[in-house]
Amino acid sequence: MSKYLAFIWADGMPSADELAVMQRELPRWSDEVERRGVPRFGRELDLPATAAAVRVRDGETLVSDGPFAETKEFIAGFDLYDCADRDQAIDVAATCPVSWFAAIEVRPYTGGPLSGQAAAFGRGEDGTGQPYLLVVWTDAMLDAAEAWRRDAAARGLYLMGSTLGAADAVTTVRVRDEKRLLSKGPMAPAGAFIAAIEVVSCTSREQVIQLAAAHPAAGQHAIEVRPFWSE
Repeated sequence: MSKYLAFIWADGMPSADELAVMQRELPRWSDEVERRGVPRFGRELDLPATAAAVRVRDGETLVSDGPFAETKEFIAGFDLYDCADRDQAIDVAATCPVSWFAAIEVRPYTGGPLSGQAAAFGRGEDGTGQPYLLVVWTDAMLDAAEAWRRDAAARGLYLMGSTLGAADAVTTVRVRDEKRLLSKGPMAPAGAFIAAIEVVSCTSREQVIQLAAAHPAAGQHAIEVRPFWSE
């Protein structure tokens, strides 16, 4: 079995009708995925306005409000699948009711087994911390981040993360009028690429920005920080 990350890209808030359809159909889809023996979990992100882009230049941490990519589409959340191969991952995404209204970008996820903390995060059990997604945007190869991950884990802040498959391993899935529309390549704008994700749990926005600034990619690239939605 291999892991695949499925980014959900939206182009705005769903309409009341769309939301009603997804709320009705998603439990059925989740039960069917479980019946097929495909482990999965997913989390919804807070709105893009809550994001910040973090860079470090000449030793100074630079923070700008809003998402890194100034595009109509934005990442609304993600699912993580354990599938036999890419074809099965694409099939799982294409049967998801979200694909009827949004785009689902399916990418190989190279991280190892999930920790107990990561599994709890997937169930929405956040404890006293706030989970955040760190999206590493690059236009080049990514420096290794294992030391940063070990340090964050030792501090009790790290939940999960991984470098992601290259652009030629990405398939974007949409379903329109019951037809599967598959396209190669990521949804990101030209000249930008999501090279990795990190999921951390912090007690404040200041703490998560400091953690993002310490990431080895922050010195050359940008790290978008966004909280996950919680009730």
